[in-house]
Amino acid sequence: MRFPPERCSSRGPSSAHIARAACRASRARRAARGRVARLVGAGVLAAALSAGCSKKEERQGAPPPPAPAARPDACADGGGTLNDAASAPFFPRTTGGFCLDPNGAAKAFGESAPLPLDSICDMFDGECEIYKGFGVRRVVEARYVSGAGGTATVDVHLSKFGSTEGAYGMFTKRTVGDGDPADEATPRPIEGGGAAAMGIGNAYLWRGQYLAEITYNDEALAEATLKAASEKVLPGLVKEMGEKLPGEPSLPPAALALPGDSRIPLGIRYETRDVLGVDGAGPGAFGYYKEGDKRYRVLAVVRDDVDQAKDVLSTLAKQPGAVREKGIGGGAVRLMHKEGEGPATEWLFARADKAVYGVGDESRVLRNGMTADEHAKVTLEKDAKAARLKKLVAAR
Repeated sequence: MRFPPERCSSRGPSSAHIARAACRASRARRAARGRVARLVGAGVLAAALSAGCSKKEERQGAPPPPAPAARPDACADGGGTLNDAASAPFFPRTTGGFCLDPNGAAKAFGESAPLPLDSICDMFDGECEIYKGFGVRRVVEARYVSGAGGTATVDVHLSKFGSTEGAYGMFTKRTVGDGDPADEATPRPIEGGGAAAMGIGNAYLWRGQYLAEITYNDEALAEATLKAASEKVLPGLVKEMGEKLPGEPSLPPAALALPGDSRIPLGIRYETRDVLGVDGAGPGAFGYYKEGDKRYRVLAVVRDDVDQAKDVLSTLAKQPGAVREKGIGGGAVRLMHKEGEGPATEWLFARADKAVYGVGDESRVLRNGMTADEHAKVTLEKDAKAARLKKLVAAR
């Protein structure tokens, strides 16, 4: 099983993005019996598949042969058993008419596993360094087959990370990534563990130090039929595994500190490295918000003590063009932040006890060359940002 690298941009709800997402999903169904694909949204026309796949992607070679069809009695004895003792308790033997493959041994990589961690690079094609960057320590690959026979399988990749923050960060990398959670290609939240999401034939589950990436595969089904079939199986498996996985289901402190009002479903991105690319700012969580046409983000950085939080605000105040503002807590910082070639975004920051909050523009709805009226329609003016920041500081 190989995982395709992220070649497609996810910067917003454009037809090109949807087409590329559909292309990615279609390749995943054809070319890998259990690859852990990025979640994509529903409602994509077949024409978008041919329009969105580049010639470079089409030249990647023929897909491997499909998995052998399961016998109708494959689950008659209750299914197989996982040969990895460390993770076996987390996998139900049967779920939604499927069972652990009686003829397929699981593969385990990394800590206390027979295969080296570097071998995940063969499975997560082009992305193993991303997993390592979030601190992955162990990966288990397992498969479920249909008790009714046929070619349908459910493939699970269960990754254990060195920290809750790393596992949750990778979950948000998969569900939000560098895109916009308001995009129609973003998955929807479902019940399970600490957080879970469902797309077309794919699901993600996070709890504690664990991230499960689950894919429903059946090469005999069209996309719409596959979606319906996966909806009957994956949510149940996600819920079961979410109950079995160890660790607390609570979000990391920075993510918990984000306000819930007006936040887009699954609208959190957790960064395990310096937020906004500011050296010394440290890790934190971004929340994505929508109020009518207005879009904005909230940043929360939570430290172990007040002095560390003061250091974060001081670091932000030293950025080029940053200015001190009065009237919010013990003082605020305003700065303009620029991502790549896109337009700059305005941010206001203030400290509340051990936390630093920021309210800023949503870069995904901005573009170069916007008129002042167009910009004002989708962003909060400075006073509105300040009002929300004051509320956050006062509530801490």
